[in-house]
Amino acid sequence: MEIRIIHCVVAAGGDGDDDDDDDDDDEDKGDDDDDDGDNGAGSRPRVCATIRTKSFFRNTNFDSDREMMRSVTSPHRFTQIRCALRCLQAWSNCTSYLHNSTTGLCTLAPSPESLVSQLAGGDGDLYVTCDAENGYHMHRYGSATACIAVIMSARANFTDASFHCELLGGYLASVRTWDKLQLLSTAMGGNHSFWVGLDDMEEEDTYVWKEDGKVALKANETFTAAEMAEVWMNSLWDHPREPNNFGGNEDCIQVKYSTSINELRLNDFRCDTKNKFICEMPVMFN
Repeated sequence: MEIRIIHCVVAAGGDGDDDDDDDDDDEDKGDDDDDDGDNGAGSRPRVCATIRTKSFFRNTNFDSDREMMRSVTSPHRFTQIRCALRCLQAWSNCTSYLHNSTTGLCTLAPSPESLVSQLAGGDGDLYVTCDAENGYHMHRYGSATACIAVIMSARANFTDASFHCELLGGYLASVRTWDKLQLLSTAMGGNHSFWVGLDDMEEEDTYVWKEDGKVALKANETFTAAEMAEVWMNSLWDHPREPNNFGGNEDCIQVKYSTSINELRLNDFRCDTKNKFICEMPVMFN
């Protein structure tokens, strides 16, 4: 759901004070008393321009884990659009809110962390924002949800690709599960190779995620069952021997088309290779 914040002023030659409104571009015919003013035949002409765009998405990974409340005492019954607008009015950098489609209850918060108790209490479903202005869009595949920007217009080596993602407020995308690999591969389309945020440039055979600096795997070290499942047992790699540092200079991880499996898989490769890449921004509660 995309919300466009529109700023309007009285056109030149109008009488009286400027009519400064922030309106949503979507029509809403509910019972909400948030009228946007009289725009009938007698109203003065206005000049409007879109000043900000926000896209909110329902994070289905974190729908309320309890039966949703069916009744609530509330002075207003909000639509999803009105709930999003209220959040943007309260915080210009609003990133999330809860909305109960049954009762119309709208719960606002400056960040998803503030909604933990309400989410557990069944107050509504979680909606989060994805920065569309920098090319990010929400994608889903199976159990995976991600806010990503697919960079196909230019190829870059691993270091430059990582820096480009940082400039966009994100990081090279992480691939910790099978569904996430399928999500990124589907978003990229075709059988293109592309960089993801995993490398062992700092210390040989110690692979670290760009997302959070956590070690994904390390040679000659024992990992927990969960960590093993994350990297190896989910069959994310091109071959059981990967990453193999072929030629002694493969320190960065790409997704590439596997000729033996006929699918896209993880593979270590030379960091100076120019690849397409995918940037990611964190989506809380994901």
